[in-house]
Amino acid sequence: MKKNLFSLIAVAALSASVLAGCGNSGSSSASDSSTSAGDYTTEVTVNAKSFEFSPSEIKVKKGDKVKLTLKNTDGAHGLEIPEFNVNLQKNGSVIFEADKAGTFDFDCSVMCGAGHSNMKGKLIVE
Repeated sequence: MKKNLFSLIAVAALSASVLAGCGNSGSSSASDSSTSAGDYTTEVTVNAKSFEFSPSEIKVKKGDKVKLTLKNTDGAHGLEIPEFNVNLQKNGSVIFEADKAGTFDFDCSVMCGAGHSNMKGKLIVE
């Protein structure tokens, strides 16, 4: 009985530590946020609050190196653009190259409540 209880506590502690680490990264694997102003051509800050992004539409030119910064102004949110390997969680920045033309959806990558599924935007690469 004690062995089963110990095993259950160990699994619970391990699960809690893994879950606590989820969503704490401020940048994606697209690039590091510690770059200088000369390393990008376009800078965009997106504010995230209660189930909306502002701006919800971002326009850049193909070939731009984009510094994208996410600021949470209400709650905990993320911003994910899978086509560019961007997944900001909470507050942070990432630099990526807009090397594909088109319209790409972005959404909140952190479960944030009842309106989570409606938290969307568009990246337009011209």
